[in-house]
Amino acid sequence: MTLPISHELSDEELTRIERIAEAATAGPWIAQAGSVELGVCNELGSFACIELSNASAADQDFIASARQDVPTLLREVRILKARLHSLLEGENRSTPEPGNIAARH
Repeated sequence: MTLPISHELSDEELTRIERIAEAATAGPWIAQAGSVELGVCNELGSFACIELSNASAADQDFIASARQDVPTLLREVRILKARLHSLLEGENRSTPEPGNIAARH
């Protein structure tokens, strides 16, 4: 499978995805025979659920997992972007400007 060439996610895109994830019903979500159960058991002992027509078990697992995985992935992306930014800033500070190379030696 060939993945398309992607662009770097902007802070605005990450924030948009984060808002969608935060607005969804709290987890955990659990895949169960033809549905995905949302959140924790209520006082009546039942779950809210999404009924899935013709969804494979893999599709159900993916949808249920996304509730927990998307916020984790967003945090990791933000951490990695911050590290990259820090490394690039450090690289820029240690690279002499043209014409100032002799002044550093």
